[in-house]
Amino acid sequence: MHIEVPGSIIEKTCPKCGAYFVGKGWVYRDGRDKWEKKIFENFSVNEPFRITGGEITGKNSQGNYIKIRIDVQRSINDSREEQFEIPFIKESISCPTCNKVTGSYYEAKVQIRGMTGGISSEMERIGNILLSMVERNHREDPESFVSKTEYVKDGVDIYLGKRKDGDSFSKDMKNREICDIIVSKTLAGVRDGKQFFRFTYLVRILDFEKGVVIYVNNKRYLYQGKSSFGIYLNDLENGREIQINKKNLNFDKILITGESAERRIFVVVSRENGECSLMDRENFSQVTIKGECKGSEISLYVIDGEFFRIRGE
Repeated sequence: MHIEVPGSIIEKTCPKCGAYFVGKGWVYRDGRDKWEKKIFENFSVNEPFRITGGEITGKNSQGNYIKIRIDVQRSINDSREEQFEIPFIKESISCPTCNKVTGSYYEAKVQIRGMTGGISSEMERIGNILLSMVERNHREDPESFVSKTEYVKDGVDIYLGKRKDGDSFSKDMKNREICDIIVSKTLAGVRDGKQFFRFTYLVRILDFEKGVVIYVNNKRYLYQGKSSFGIYLNDLENGREIQINKKNLNFDKILITGESAERRIFVVVSRENGECSLMDRENFSQVTIKGECKGSEISLYVIDGEFFRIRGE
């Protein structure tokens, strides 16, 4: 029996992410197991023997030789173990993906912008959705990563290592949020003989606080909130509550006025014939509104001398 052994064993790992170089490429999941399996594949034995397995049993005291047990079998009743000490080299080198991260590489940029001109909690919420999505994707694909996050005057810019994440995020936002998305691309250079483009996803969101006054199609409304289907408003001309489906929203026709309704608390004095008689808790003035009033107090929006029930309360 003659066993061919490798001249040396090299353990090449990335110090930043722990990936292993196995065969001809980097392995990011179960790298250690696959590296050990590859070691045993580098052993060979003459027929009729065959290698059935093995184990790394340790290193010498200097750490420059690795101890390996090889299991060899000729038949069910004829098996043996062979021990070897093989020169061992440990290398630490950054993998291509980590080099991209540290080099601020990106294929896509998501620009999150609002309607109020500043950075809002709603922007933070949308940004966290994107960051969580990329974190999940990174577990399966190391090329999915966030290169950097920048806070600018009017929003948040998030740079992505993979364009596909920008596409997925854009599709998700259109389904679950009220937003306007504009996708553009710019030539970034030539890679492997082909033009390389970077993509920008401008995501405009409604980040109004409840109770503000906005213009929609040049008409003045009290903003009551939003859902995944659309926005809820009170027409300030007639007081009626309306819902505008998100498919019919034109973000270029929506403007914030700088006005907002005052939120005031009223004490419920009486309930009769589907109406409630209320008293302002601060100035004791009274008002009557339609509908039921639960509890002993109710909050209303007050603007232009008119009273509006707060949606959901």
